[in-house]
Amino acid sequence: MIEKTYLKTFITVWVYVFIVSGLAYAVFYNTELNALSIVLSFFLGSTVSVMLMSHHYKTVMKTVEKEPKDLQKVTVRNYVFRYVFYILILTISGFHPNLMLIPVFVGLTSFKIALMITIFIARKEVNNHE
Repeated sequence: MIEKTYLKTFITVWVYVFIVSGLAYAVFYNTELNALSIVLSFFLGSTVSVMLMSHHYKTVMKTVEKEPKDLQKVTVRNYVFRYVFYILILTISGFHPNLMLIPVFVGLTSFKIALMITIFIARKEVNNHE
């Protein structure tokens, strides 16, 4: 069940990204803020989030199949790698003139938010079948 939910999140996250991007563009279109820059910044963060979570999922699955005893080591290494990469992306976006730090940060949380949405939906489906 957990693996299925995690895989479903890869679909949910893109639905979430397109909805939030559209809403952000609509909300900030007629303001002094650059709506396109906000959307692109959010999309960058979301893409990085999905990419890194995909890498994490693949390495964990390979480790479980081949060397289950190394799972903790691989998980910690992935965790450190992800957060160093997040810091790098946030640093670059902080200095880049066309990127905005807050939308990038919000984008980096996209996979986790989509995972919570997917779990909520999965629990609701299980409760409805009981």
